[in-house]
Amino acid sequence: MKITVIIPTYERPDFLKETLESVWAQTVLPDEIVIGDDSKSDATEDLVTNVLSHISPVPIKYFHHKPSLLEVKNVDFQYKHATGDLVLHLHDDDPIYPNCIEDLKKPFLDHPEIIASFGKQRVINEDGTYIENSEIVNDVYFRTPDREGLVDGFIAGAVSMFPNNSFLVRRDAVISIGYSDQGRAGKATDFFFGLQLGKLGKPFYFVNKFTAKCRIVKESQSRTSTSDNNYRMVKILFEDCSKAQLNIPEIEISIRNNIPMAITVAARVKDKKNAFKWLFSKYYRHKLFGPRGIKRIILAANPF
Repeated sequence: MKITVIIPTYERPDFLKETLESVWAQTVLPDEIVIGDDSKSDATEDLVTNVLSHISPVPIKYFHHKPSLLEVKNVDFQYKHATGDLVLHLHDDDPIYPNCIEDLKKPFLDHPEIIASFGKQRVINEDGTYIENSEIVNDVYFRTPDREGLVDGFIAGAVSMFPNNSFLVRRDAVISIGYSDQGRAGKATDFFFGLQLGKLGKPFYFVNKFTAKCRIVKESQSRTSTSDNNYRMVKILFEDCSKAQLNIPEIEISIRNNIPMAITVAARVKDKKNAFKWLFSKYYRHKLFGPRGIKRIILAANPF
């Protein structure tokens, strides 16, 4: 199976170079790399076309979008221009471990029915140093040793077990649904994509190995948009899941974890209907008359 690596990038040539070097260091090299550049400046283009393309052991297809396509359309563009049967979806600032492609490709050979595979992540600071005990993030998203192997794709997408990057996916599956949030996900586009992929009803495969690093930078979505992500995720789950699906233990746990901040954001954006619905739902009712619960009731009634 032919493998394409796609990397959307924006004004971060140094991080992009580091991520590309991690791709070049793979025990199994991909067949091509597709870079979609939304940068306003030409610094990344100069680096890729004048330096990196000449030293890359893998052919690079580089596209500089002027005007910028923005993230969702940029990623969709790259999937459409990839020629691999499988696509490794990377972020420009998140390098991968040397075993990543080899470990994520193997499940497709052993289990041809799967449409995606993914491993575990370690979180790093902007300078590349490890954040102590960051491995626990995998436990939060159900990436635990007991779940290694075939997993229900819908559940994996619904609880963000399926990660936001560094996963290997069948290109034809992505093309069938398109990489689009349909105007519903805000900054939670990666979550929405995983959920839509899971709706195809095919299994995913969880590899119980560290395959990628997730860098936290000043502009990182995980820092600046977490609360909006909570709101979008909970709203989408309530809209898209059946009652039976909402009662799946893993999905119920995920909603319980996200709903406090989701209620706060719903109140602040004057989405009173959902704010009150979630306040009195079984996922939050037990916290309703605690100090924070009372504050959220007041906020929902009188949003500022």
